[in-house]
Amino acid sequence: MRLAGRILLSYLVLLLLFTGAVVATSLIPRDAIEGNVRQSVAEVVEDGQKFTWQVGFFKPYIIGVFTECLMLDIAYCSDENRPLQSAMENRFFMADASPVAGMKTLLSDPDNPRLQPVVYSRYWHGSQCLLRPLLCVTTMRGIRIFNVLLITLLLIVTMVVVIKRLGIGDALIITLPLAAVMVPTVPLCLNYMPTFVIALAASLLILLWDKPTGCRGNAMVLFFIIGGVTAFMDLLTTPMVAMAVPLMVYMLFRRPDDACRTMIVMALAWLAGYALLWGTKWLLAWLVTDFDVFGDAMGAVTQRTVGHGEQDFMRWSLTRTLSLLALVSLLTAVISWLLGNALQALKSNGWMLLLAASSFVWVLVLLEHTWHHLHFTWRTFVVLFIGVLLYLFHQRESEVNSTP
Repeated sequence: MRLAGRILLSYLVLLLLFTGAVVATSLIPRDAIEGNVRQSVAEVVEDGQKFTWQVGFFKPYIIGVFTECLMLDIAYCSDENRPLQSAMENRFFMADASPVAGMKTLLSDPDNPRLQPVVYSRYWHGSQCLLRPLLCVTTMRGIRIFNVLLITLLLIVTMVVVIKRLGIGDALIITLPLAAVMVPTVPLCLNYMPTFVIALAASLLILLWDKPTGCRGNAMVLFFIIGGVTAFMDLLTTPMVAMAVPLMVYMLFRRPDDACRTMIVMALAWLAGYALLWGTKWLLAWLVTDFDVFGDAMGAVTQRTVGHGEQDFMRWSLTRTLSLLALVSLLTAVISWLLGNALQALKSNGWMLLLAASSFVWVLVLLEHTWHHLHFTWRTFVVLFIGVLLYLFHQRESEVNSTP
């Protein structure tokens, strides 16, 4: 089957799987999760007060109480009698512009006029496919224990496999920064987990199963699928992690001759899967519900890219981003020059810097979103850190190996 046919088939299979999964999840009766939802709301609010460490003007390690309660709200409001409608609509309730207050009010006084329904259909909310079944048997703290065990196991196995396949240097550079940005709060937040799980799981797949990446066409299909799964699970937290980490592993493992071209092709395949599956959710929700999904989505896109009446903030954000880019570029250039053979290193491993710079491309496109939600979007820069370190490490390694 030709590449276009394989990608089309992958798209249709993902679409059926995603739709079936969210509809099946919506069939779980509210009574089965209500008790654990009540307890989970109290746990989320209580635990959110424990992580308040602040650095400058933002808090890098906090539990996102707002989003965690929003996700619990969506889980609770799903109607098993209207599973398709619920799966496409993703309705929840706010009170005083807060899903936290909305969740508390909904559980104590569901007829309270303060409650305002919100349709959040522009995302797939694939995490509900895990959240609602788990809420049948445990509370948020139980889910967090599960997350800690899962992410720890994935990280350890990934490190061991990368050591065997690529070497200890690459393994430490890839896995230790991921561990640093994940501890302590990523496993504690449903909102933060998916992109890191996808990144680690996809990296293992690339290293352990030869067929998906044995030829370029198969690899493109794989990255298309990774992009689609990212769109299904993520709420625009750190999707670049789910793209860049597996792509780094793929490039280091396969070592294609036309490295920069291959990297760009794989990144575009990931982007195609991400954008196409996300856009399809808007279409499905528009067909099933009477909500203006496209208008809502386009409003969000405008807000997250150019802002609405926030020009001072946007200028401030752009200045900070470009300053950081200039600083990182200068430091990388100086260190590379000091290591020697800088031009040869750029020719051989320039793709690493290009992939590292993709984090800045993402930030510049979603400027308002990145700086407004810096308490979680800062983890996107782990892509920059890993890419630059890999570049300098391989430049140094080449210099040492070439020394008589």
